[in-house]
Amino acid sequence: MTIVTISRQMGCHGEQVAASVAEALGLRLVDAKTIDQAAQIAGVPQEALAEWEHEGERSLAAQVLKALRAMPHTAYPASSLEAGPMAAQDRSNVVLPFTGLFSPLAPPISASVESYVRMVSLVIRGLAAEGNVLIAGRGGQIILKQHPNALHVQLVAPFDYRLALLQDRFELDKRVAQQRLRASDRARADYVRRYHGANWLDPTLYHLVLNTGRLSVTAAVDLIVSAQRSLADQAQPQDQGGTAA
Repeated sequence: MTIVTISRQMGCHGEQVAASVAEALGLRLVDAKTIDQAAQIAGVPQEALAEWEHEGERSLAAQVLKALRAMPHTAYPASSLEAGPMAAQDRSNVVLPFTGLFSPLAPPISASVESYVRMVSLVIRGLAAEGNVLIAGRGGQIILKQHPNALHVQLVAPFDYRLALLQDRFELDKRVAQQRLRASDRARADYVRRYHGANWLDPTLYHLVLNTGRLSVTAAVDLIVSAQRSLADQAQPQDQGGTAA
């Protein structure tokens, strides 16, 4: 079972590194877009999800709250919730959040940020149970902190390096790029602190912290792949029942 989580600052080649690692290890890549697609299944309208496309323009919590307020009201029949698992004939009338990503039934989403965070945590744990997945963002390094098979990686780079990359990639004015970077950093740090009680930049949360301002994308990918294989080798005797001599 292979599980990798990648946390990254904006402007440090995070998407490229994540995609390359997933390809090298044969993993399913789960990023913000994938989570948003699942949220649509759960009932979050496309108009609300559009608020997420320009991350950092507002705090992440504010974006989530606006999306939840825009959701149509959906609820399970009370009798079904009280009775436990639904009968097969009842399920046809209910759209389950994140259908197909995990097996346990999830409660409906309520209009609160905390409920959204719990839902995302449930999805990430379900994906980890399936294995062979790379989870980019959404606090995966905290949610799966105790998972014995999960490799946690953070990608960082100097502010000026990220600024230049952002300006070049999106043809942004320097002041606008600076604002976007600072807002993104604040939003990511605030999300992890507020809803997971951790410091996003705490190096002890990760097996690897890589500076892509000093490392090429290829070098970063190679290091992550090597670390994952080393972690898998260490876990192998336990997976085999601890029979190693």
